[in-house]
Amino acid sequence: MSHTKRVVTSWVVAAMLAMTALYAPVLQAQDATPVNRVIERLQEDAPAIGTFSRRPADGLDFTVIDAQYGEFDVEAIRQVLTAMRADGEPPAVAPIVRIPRAARDAPQTVVAQLLDLGVFGVMFPDIETPAQAMTAVRAMRFGPVSDVGTTAAAGQRGSGTGVGDAAGYWGLTADEYRAVADVWPLEPAGKLIAMLQIESMAGIERLDDILDVPGIGAIFLGPTDLAASVGAEGPDAPQVEALVQRVLAACLARNVPCGYPIVAPTREDADRETARRVREGFTVLAVMTTAR
Repeated sequence: MSHTKRVVTSWVVAAMLAMTALYAPVLQAQDATPVNRVIERLQEDAPAIGTFSRRPADGLDFTVIDAQYGEFDVEAIRQVLTAMRADGEPPAVAPIVRIPRAARDAPQTVVAQLLDLGVFGVMFPDIETPAQAMTAVRAMRFGPVSDVGTTAAAGQRGSGTGVGDAAGYWGLTADEYRAVADVWPLEPAGKLIAMLQIESMAGIERLDDILDVPGIGAIFLGPTDLAASVGAEGPDAPQVEALVQRVLAACLARNVPCGYPIVAPTREDADRETARRVREGFTVLAVMTTAR
């Protein structure tokens, strides 16, 4: 999506901080385990406010580091993560990486590399089938996982030496890291979140089956690609909005958090659109502006 390359200006960040204060309590001191603020907000029934950026502003709940386009460069992502870790502490803004679409059907290698760096979540583009959803969740879990029932997604992630990098990034020992490096809400104490994007009519038609997959942390809409999928003029077309509302309704009925990207030309538009989407029931908002 081209809108993910937009820049969040300082005044939009200030507006998002004000909105977050309206919907969520002040963070309290916690134990040494890093706080994934997306999960924390959702557990509080409050919206998580973030953006797509490799240099996120303080105060946001999450940032999506977009690796969908171009050559996948794990070292460039490592540098972004390092820059987000201030004073040796885990990042306050949850780093989530969107993987290349080419890795959608077999994401295990890419996801393992990212998790071993210490990312807090993974966004999977253009999910269209329950099999793809299951593969996404399995790629994020250590295997074998035997204590969560036969319907859960068995883990495919190895627990080799790379875990030490992630553990160090989180400020934990390897054993401490393994204890919490699982997908929420399948594991209630898990600190990782799997965000699955719905960006096509094919994904919408299989959405009920996709939502049956355990371990999905959030469904995140891609309205620009959805518009292209159905031949609409753009993401704001009435036909696309009707499909957006259809996805939201399905997620609300299943108690699965639903996310949406907001692209606004002005501060007022960003405020208004964010407030509207929150009222509708969206709980993961990535906010961007075209203003420079």
